[in-house]
Amino acid sequence: MKDGRYFMRHVCQDSDELSTYGWTHHSVRDYGHQVLIDQGMTLATSFLKSKEDGSGYGGDWTVRIDVKKWSEEMLRSAHLFFYLADEEGNALSLSGDVLDIRENSLLAYGSRMDVGELAAAFRISVVDCLHATMSRMIWKSIILVSKTPHIHNLSDLVQESLGDQIYASDNSPNILVFQISARIPFKIDIPFLSGIGLKSSRVEERLKSLTGTSLTRELIEKQKEFDNKYEIWFNLTSKVDSESLVVCKAALGNMLGGICYFYGQ
Repeated sequence: MKDGRYFMRHVCQDSDELSTYGWTHHSVRDYGHQVLIDQGMTLATSFLKSKEDGSGYGGDWTVRIDVKKWSEEMLRSAHLFFYLADEEGNALSLSGDVLDIRENSLLAYGSRMDVGELAAAFRISVVDCLHATMSRMIWKSIILVSKTPHIHNLSDLVQESLGDQIYASDNSPNILVFQISARIPFKIDIPFLSGIGLKSSRVEERLKSLTGTSLTRELIEKQKEFDNKYEIWFNLTSKVDSESLVVCKAALGNMLGGICYFYGQ
């Protein structure tokens, strides 16, 4: 709540008074890790892109969201919003799984001429859960199902729906917004698969490689690759202290992440 109304963090700016935000690692093409400390909550996000046998044009990608407490004053629960949108207006369809979300649930699916059939899934990282049952940990709702040609003001549409739990049914929506809530700490993985309509799509194998312990191993390996390349390029380990080295790596990670965001690769 802020000034008596619901408030959603959509972007990070200096004026927002966040303790920390920005990329700590970025490979330019297929990996990135960023950390945000906001109102007593630490939010770390990592993405990984892969091109495996069976995937469609452009390959697959996944995002891991890791939420932890930064201070004891922080609330016990966190509420995250995940958008799925097609800028060209192609229809997105809700899966039946969204009505009864479990450890492995398909959120939505669709189709594009350039990618083929695609799908977004939701997987809970059970190994990292501190709670006995998943039903006590995760709960989710659909807050917006809509169609609009204007993607640039998507956050405004979501902001207007907060507190109302709007489910605006549309025959061919190109925007789906999910609210995912959980008790802190928790981790969730959200993979995106392309080319799922192919006979050799290997959907289950690809989902497994992009979630859970398999994803953990890949993210650790990508971080090591970044650290090793940084040492080869700059050779700073013996020249600066460990805290300064973290700042130096973050400076490079932010530069690469910022360039890639606007350039599109």
